Amino acid sequence: MSEDLEKEDLEPRLRSALKAVDPGEGFAPRLMARIAAEPVPAARPARAGAVASWLTFALAASVILAVLLVHQSQVRRLERGREARRQLIEALKVTDEKLDLAYRVVNTREGAAPPEHSGA
Repeated sequence: MSEDLEKEDLEPRLRSALKAVDPGEGFAPRLMARIAAEPVPAARPARAGAVASWLTFALAASVILAVLLVHQSQVRRLERGREARRQLIEALKVTDEKLDLAYRVVNTREGAAPPEHSGA
């Protein structure tokens, strides 16, 4: 219950604290004089611009390097694939030759008389 009273009391207190107040005559000239009396903040040093340009250059160089590394990786992968294909074709040729030789041996033995101790 006291919490509700505090909430009800809070709103009028806030309204009175935030009520517009007339600054009086001569406010604008006093404000302008005060602004003129304050030191002008120093301009951003030229070095900050140089650092920003170097950072931009470094970022661009990093992106280019990353693209080149990805490209190089893809080229290596393609070369490995081509080498694997070449080896597979060579292995298939050798297998074909061996199977052809085995076929000829089996077919020439069938026409000849079976050996005495064939085990069959």
